[in-house]
Amino acid sequence: MYNLREAKYVSIYLNIVVFLAAFVSIVLWPAYSITVPAYVLVYLGFPLIFWHSMHTHKQFVKEFFFILLIYVVLNGLAQLNNVLSHLQLNDVITLTEPGNTGKVILRPTLFSQSVYLFAGILLYLYLKYYGTKNHLNIYYWALRVLVAYGFLEVIIFQITGHNGDFLSNREFNHVPGTGSLFQTMLIGGHAIQRLKSLTGEPSMFALTIVPFWILATGLKRKIDVILFLIALILTFSTSAFLGIFIFLCAWFARKAMKDKKWLLVFPAAIVVLAIILFIPSLHNIFNEMIWYKITGANQSGSDRSSFFHNHITYWKNLNFPGKLFGIGFGYIRSTDFFSTLLVNNGIIGILVFTIFFFKHAYVKFIDKDLKYYYVTALVATYLIMMVSVPEFAYLSTWILLALPYVVKRNQLLRRNM
Repeated sequence: MYNLREAKYVSIYLNIVVFLAAFVSIVLWPAYSITVPAYVLVYLGFPLIFWHSMHTHKQFVKEFFFILLIYVVLNGLAQLNNVLSHLQLNDVITLTEPGNTGKVILRPTLFSQSVYLFAGILLYLYLKYYGTKNHLNIYYWALRVLVAYGFLEVIIFQITGHNGDFLSNREFNHVPGTGSLFQTMLIGGHAIQRLKSLTGEPSMFALTIVPFWILATGLKRKIDVILFLIALILTFSTSAFLGIFIFLCAWFARKAMKDKKWLLVFPAAIVVLAIILFIPSLHNIFNEMIWYKITGANQSGSDRSSFFHNHITYWKNLNFPGKLFGIGFGYIRSTDFFSTLLVNNGIIGILVFTIFFFKHAYVKFIDKDLKYYYVTALVATYLIMMVSVPEFAYLSTWILLALPYVVKRNQLLRRNM
């Protein structure tokens, strides 16, 4: 029997969770990084939504247990192989929790990282079955607040010369400041704080904002398109620039599909870009944020290249079952999600994640433009994760994945009105 009171409580609950989902560098207890308010609320609300779903959306319950089963089987096979193969960890790979390489079977980070993962999965399921257009609007308001705070921290730094982020209190391994990195960028001899807002670091801000900036074009949210673009540029993040590049390619391609004259813009854009890169300060930014990272010429690029090589080499040396199922979720964390997932969950893990991720591109949209930019947002998010941001726990990604079902539900409601 459908309970209207329970449904109302679920909707109000999701309003709060969705709004808080954008902010991850503020925690209830600094010593415990898991106490991000949105994560805590996701778990606190599970009994209510599970009970409500038992009577109204049994598919929610089935899908939850199906995902849980796949997760347990994949990691169970990895643990079994660890025992049979006498797996050895070493200091060459980047363990999520450094040290104690002798602890291989059921390593603690398997459980701690799973808590983060299922916070995202649960929010995904909540929105998939109960999300509405109102929840999407609330999340965009949250992103606006996130961007506004990011502008504020940049302005404060320009005035005072000190870190403009005065709210973040999250920390990892009980080390203050590790949950929110303070970074600056030199432009024309002037230091500018790289915008990160309440996401921890510039690349994480890019992962959070890029997909919904791209979506804002399809949703005709012109203010958000401009606002988010300015914020992304101020991150001076390779991940942000990658997202902007993917969007521009998709945008020009979409225009060219409708009017062939837009094809002339491509060579013109290349000429303009070449001219811009002759400006010394912009050329230096291009080198530092993109070219040097690709070639490994700076410290960041060198580290990324080294981590990737070390993890791929470690994976190659695993036995065949290890190559298929990995060594266990959450064991290592590289600077890219590809090698992180490959070592942790093997080829099967990458395939499962990729299939799950892109199956959302096949949900039907009435609005063709929205569908086009949603798929673009998926591609951009996937590439940013795989190349430079190994972050599976940020709730923005799970909100993005649930969005097609929210749109579809809204379409059905409009048809029945």
